[in-house]
Formats: sequence, structure tokens, C-alpha cells
Amino acid sequence: MIDRTHAGWQCHTRFLVRTVIGDLPRGSHGTVLYELENLGRTLILVRWDTGMSVLVFPDEIELEPEHRGQAASPLGGELSPARSG
Repeated sequence: MIDRTHAGWQCHTRFLVRTVIGDLPRGSHGTVLYELENLGRTLILVRWDTGMSVLVFPDEIELEPEHRGQAASPLGGELSPARSG
């Protein structure tokens, strides 16, 4: 099931993420398109500022500070809120 609850939220990678399309260095910025559950795992499709769209796991990204108060995913996963300073 596709969940668009967090669609449009800005995020960034917490660490280097290797994908089938290419590497996303730590701090890469993107926009959440949707979340989905597949084989019991929550995945998030993000359109990265580099132009590629790649599925990532919730623990690989952090939401930008303006979304800090609502980081829980209704799919049971958790989107990590960005940490300040």
C-alpha cells in the first residue's frame, strides 16, 4: 500500500547510502514522494536533488527540522527527525 502522508517533506541522508542507481553521500537532500510496505519492510521513495528517485529505508534518512514534530510513519516504521546542532 502506498502512503503519501509524508509526501513533499524535505529530508537528507544520515550517512552514505549505496543504491542500484548510484551513491548518495551523507547529507544528500531530497523530497519524500511516498512510503510503502513490502515484505514487512517500510520503504520510502525520495526524489533526490541530484535528479534520481530511489527507495531508501527510514533509518537512512532524517526529516528536515520543519517536520520535526510528526516523524512517526503510519506504516509502523519511523522516520528519524533531524537533530539540531
